[in-house]
This record gives sequence, C-alpha cells and structure tokens, in this order.
Amino acid sequence: MAIRYLKHKEIDKEKWNFCVSNAVNSMIYGMSWYLDIVCENWDALISDDYEAVMPLPWKKKFGLKYVYHPFFAQQLGVFYRKIADDQTYEFLQKIPKSFLKYDASLNYLNMIKKLSLNIKTNYVLSLNKSCEELAKNFSENTRRNIKKSEKENLSLTESISLETFFTIKKNNALTQLSDTQYGIMYRLINELITLSVGKIKGVVNENGELIGAVFLVYFKSRITYLFSVSTEQGKDKKAMFWLINQLIKENAGKQLMLDFEGSMIEGVARFFKGFGSQKETYYRYSKSKIPFFK
Repeated sequence: MAIRYLKHKEIDKEKWNFCVSNAVNSMIYGMSWYLDIVCENWDALISDDYEAVMPLPWKKKFGLKYVYHPFFAQQLGVFYRKIADDQTYEFLQKIPKSFLKYDASLNYLNMIKKLSLNIKTNYVLSLNKSCEELAKNFSENTRRNIKKSEKENLSLTESISLETFFTIKKNNALTQLSDTQYGIMYRLINELITLSVGKIKGVVNENGELIGAVFLVYFKSRITYLFSVSTEQGKDKKAMFWLINQLIKENAGKQLMLDFEGSMIEGVARFFKGFGSQKETYYRYSKSKIPFFK
C-alpha cells in the first residue's frame, strides 16, 4: 500500500467522493463538499488510486501548521473500501512532519492496537425490526415521556424553512456558538438540503407553534441526528421524545441505522440510550511534536 500526501488543490474530488461513498465505513463527514464547508483548510493522505483516504483538516497557530478536528463532523480518520490490518496506523505514520500536532477524532472502524487513544462514545439504533420490537427496548422513562407527549396534541411538520429552524436553534441554544460557527452551520444545512440528503422535521403544538425540531441527514444506510432544538414548552411537553418515536415508527423495518451522534454528556447519553440505542465506540488521536504546542 503506497500512501501519499496531497495538498487540497491536488485532490481529485470525484475519485475522493467515490472512495468515501463506497467505503465500508462510509460517513457523510468525509465527503469533499462537506469538508469544504466545515474545514478552514484540508489536505489529505491517499493510498494507491484512492483505495483509502484520510482528510487532514489544518490551521496555523504562531505560524505553525497543525491538524485539528472541525465542528459538525463527529468522525473522520481513514475511509477505506477494504479493511486491512494496521491500515489506520500506517496512515497516521505518514502524516507530514510539517504538521507539528495532530488532534482529531478517527471513526468507528479505525482500530489501532499500537497506540493509546482516547475513547469517545456514540449511540446508534438499528431500525431493521418492527415498531413493536423496537419499542420493547425503550426504557421505562422513555415510555413514560412518550405517553405524556401523546396527550399534548402534537403534530409533525416538514414545512419548516431553514431560516425558521436556524432562528429557533439560536434562540434556544444550550451551548452558544460563535458567529463563525453559526455561519458554518447555516451553510452546511443549506448544502445538505440542496443536495436532497438533509431534512428538517419539527413538532408543533395545538396552536401550530413550532416547539421542537431536528435536522436529519440521510446518507447511505445512516440517518444522522445532526442538529436538534427544543423550546421550553417543547421540553415541558416532551416534544423530542415524541419526535424521535415518530421517526422510529416511520423507518421501522428498514435496513437503516439511526445515528444519534453521541454523546459524552451523561444526560444526553441517557436520553439516546432510552430508545434502545447501542454504544458505538470511536477514538481520538492526539500527538504533539513540541511539548508547548497545545
């Protein structure tokens, strides 16, 4: 396996996207147009004729280049059409010396036995069972909250503009983002909708007011729960429990995976686990060539 480093302008985007979309660990985060939006800059490592690829998002600090992990792309690392032992390790060893630090997440199939890595947690739910079978794995707390939500006269809507979603997201953010990050989020959602792989689903109350919404990405066999928001009324009426339950009913029996995108936060993880989702581990690799460069 010959691995070479290419600068961004040298990358064949068509071959790149063919590799990522046909990879055994295919994830939308690795598509070139997705990276173009979320990364300040990115170069790449490529094996042979794009049999495997690894994006290298980078920035500069004090004039020194380093690899970082961008917002809104949970897992990157190596995407490959065939899994080979130690392939990820070989890629990491080929990172150019000009990058003085690497601090980024790999993906769920990037197994490395030779390195000490930080474990990260994702939650996924296989939807290839009936509604009844899937509901059996809900926690008691989740069942109770779904029952409460079903008494609130809630309705599902997909007639939500990007501007409306974005406004409610900013006004009810649990974690405040910078203007730059909000700008990236807006461009990303807009592009995903334009490419017909992104969809906004919302919950309205009996008065037709939007009280919760989720932005979903449909790519290959995964439905990714990319962004979500709930108003105070939505939280009180358990709107997100209701919305996810509707999403599960809509896709039950299909060969799809609902990817909740995390989380390492205990309360959020409990919410996702409550729907019977399973833990999916991925890893964070960090290495600095200069001790003070952190």
